[in-house]
Amino acid sequence: MKSSITRGWCSMKEQFYILILLFIYRLFWGYFMYKFIKSAVVPVLLRYPDADAGGSGMGRLLYYIEGQSALHTDPDVRQWLWLLLALSVLRLLLSPFIRAGLLHELHQERAGERGLFFFPGMKRYGLPVLLFSLVEWALALLPLYWLLPKMYRLLLNGILDYPRLLTLVPYVLGWLVYLFLIRKLLLFMQFGYTAGTGMFSSLLIALKVLLHSIGISVIMGAGSLLTLILCSAAALLCPGLPALLLRQAAFLPSTLFKMWGIAAQYHLWSSKSFPQ
Repeated sequence: MKSSITRGWCSMKEQFYILILLFIYRLFWGYFMYKFIKSAVVPVLLRYPDADAGGSGMGRLLYYIEGQSALHTDPDVRQWLWLLLALSVLRLLLSPFIRAGLLHELHQERAGERGLFFFPGMKRYGLPVLLFSLVEWALALLPLYWLLPKMYRLLLNGILDYPRLLTLVPYVLGWLVYLFLIRKLLLFMQFGYTAGTGMFSSLLIALKVLLHSIGISVIMGAGSLLTLILCSAAALLCPGLPALLLRQAAFLPSTLFKMWGIAAQYHLWSSKSFPQ
């Protein structure tokens, strides 16, 4: 595991230009979310009834009823939601192409090649990796067919009784663990497909090194979370424009840890697929 993380860091240095491109991409997305929250979400939150006021329970209920009515009648609300949905779908569709370019870059690095292989990789493997993503999304949504009806009832009961929302935690955590494992196994299958060594042999490798793979994810996730906490703490100490700049700068280390994690997982896979 330590060797995979070290080799992943070496790969990161070879792919620094991809890190900058993804950082700029996430900056644009962060700017849109900032404008969306400022223009659409903040005015709605300001209408939320004061908890200290009398009859706050009835006020919250009326607030939810008004919000549900606005979804069907207010054209501005529907316009913002359609715009958010369209951009979210666009980002979901772009993510597999970005991963395809990164995987192609890693394959070329392992073969001893040097160059800009990111965009050719997007063109060559973008659609196959998109199919893997469609399978992932389908498998991720499958348990919700049984979970959502039960979770919906609990959510309705928790509107007026917040402590009851805690009963949703086991369902959400179980679904997240399931999603994490599905993504991990499919990622290794993508390694095998794009390398030409076979999807199912890579799936077997994923099962054999699953604990090491989870360890890498935990380490990278902890690093990303730590940088996020540090940036958020610094933003609280420096409100205003410095806080906004720090929040946007947080995209760089989070993108770095995400790329580093994929590279480390790749080298874990390649150490079993191409033993020295």
